[in-house]
Amino acid sequence: MAQFRAEKAGFARDAQRRMEGKFDPQTAAKVLRWIRMLTPPSNLTGPCVDSVLKIPQEIQTVSSDTFVNYLIDGLAFGYIIVCLDPSRLNTLHKNTWRVSDKPVFEMARQRERIGLFLEFLSAFGVWGTSQFQTDQLYEKTGVAQVVTALRQLGLEAEKKPGYRGPAKFWSCNNPTSVEILVGMQVNRQCVL
Repeated sequence: MAQFRAEKAGFARDAQRRMEGKFDPQTAAKVLRWIRMLTPPSNLTGPCVDSVLKIPQEIQTVSSDTFVNYLIDGLAFGYIIVCLDPSRLNTLHKNTWRVSDKPVFEMARQRERIGLFLEFLSAFGVWGTSQFQTDQLYEKTGVAQVVTALRQLGLEAEKKPGYRGPAKFWSCNNPTSVEILVGMQVNRQCVL
């Protein structure tokens, strides 16, 4: 849908450029690496898994367009949901999580998947100020906010008992070389 919008002008264009400037390619890549490192339930198969397998395991930087392309269909969100809450596995069998061969239905399902993920964020404890709106991802108007929401989800997930992902992945927030050295000295493990 974003391709059908008119070019922004004046104040709106300046605001859009500022928002685009907040996108950090390294943090976005770290979010994608985190998604790939989540441990799925053993019986999880289907389009949600296939969607996540498209993300390179060792991605170090990513453009905002590529980041959006990995997430826009909403299937990776289904993967995240069941990795962080395996009791929701049966919800992935609903039509919402099946890919439709009809573009009109698939577009509606993509937006619905994103909406279901936003509901999951709230239920999981991610504050509304850290969340994003469906259109910010779907129309690429607030990709930095999507990165923020996923990063915050990772931080919240690490605090939960039974977390099935990489330990202390988000705990070490952008360490400096001095912090890395100190961390090595006290044997603190930090994923960069």
